[in-house]
Amino acid sequence: MKKLVWIIVAVVVVGGGYFLFGNKAETKEIKLGIIAGTTGQYAPAGEGYLKGFNLALEQWNNSHTQKFTAVVEDDGFDAVKGLSAYKKLNGSDKVDAYAILSSFTIDAVYDLVHKENKPVALGFEQSKPAENDNIFQVLPAARPVQFALGQKVRELKYMKPVAAVSNNTSVYQNFFAGFNDGFGGNIQQFKIGSDIGDIRSQALAIVNSKPDVVALFMAPKDGALLVKEILKISKMKAPYLVFDQSIQSGSTDYKNVLASDFSKIDGSLVSMSKNDLTQDFIKAFVAKYNEQPSFGSDMGYNSFILLAETHNNDSQKWISNMKSANFIGADGNISFDNTGLRAPNVFFGKLKNGEVMQ
Repeated sequence: MKKLVWIIVAVVVVGGGYFLFGNKAETKEIKLGIIAGTTGQYAPAGEGYLKGFNLALEQWNNSHTQKFTAVVEDDGFDAVKGLSAYKKLNGSDKVDAYAILSSFTIDAVYDLVHKENKPVALGFEQSKPAENDNIFQVLPAARPVQFALGQKVRELKYMKPVAAVSNNTSVYQNFFAGFNDGFGGNIQQFKIGSDIGDIRSQALAIVNSKPDVVALFMAPKDGALLVKEILKISKMKAPYLVFDQSIQSGSTDYKNVLASDFSKIDGSLVSMSKNDLTQDFIKAFVAKYNEQPSFGSDMGYNSFILLAETHNNDSQKWISNMKSANFIGADGNISFDNTGLRAPNVFFGKLKNGEVMQ
């Protein structure tokens, strides 16, 4: 009888542990689907993202019984490739959750991930307004950054700003809208395509409009080509240039395209979200890769930690946990508003040799 009682007690304790802590007793390996571009014009950001993600994955698996594995797909920062990558991860790979870096891919799969309703850790901004859903953006929200840039341009007493905006995704249109609102409206917008002939004609149109400042919300390579043409046309009377944070991920494109003219954009104003990397993250990154953390590495690290810290075998409980997440990531505290956006800490810097200096 005593033996039977102990068996019953053991069952109750184990069962109670399961109900108290959700799915802690379940330790099957959790499969995460990663879509990050290691090719294309934002490749440095994709490479950094994967390094950060893999660092966090390794740290977690070395210290927790619940293990995670990653299936990685390269979208080349291209919507079509991103959609194919998602379908593979959703189909044959049967992943449990997603970490998606690019705006192009999240826009392409937006309705599909809504329908599937599994957790999504997002890197860069989506073009559609954020909702109370299953998508959580680890990069601080961009619109307040663009809004602040518009306010800053007015504060510096520029009177005739224009904006060059890539027309290949509505994300850049959203960035411009924030900038325009911050300035107070009525900023002339030039929509720029990727065709070099169009870029040259638009550069001429921009210079002929006689602006005192040009704000760029563009894909890096296209932006660099436009700046090159503006510098060539305007010669010694080039307008002042201002950028958002995308200049940092695209500095290699600007350096390659501008070549000997690269130094001419030194001193340009940049509006960014400032979240300093923690010393623990820097030390761990250097120890693993023997280099300083690269752009995008914090997003990769934070994406994994968000998914791992909040994990539950029930997808809806997992998503609910993400809504209330509050933890220290690679670049400080991470929590989300009711639409899954992380609040930014805006600061202004100046370009110097492709780096943003305070």
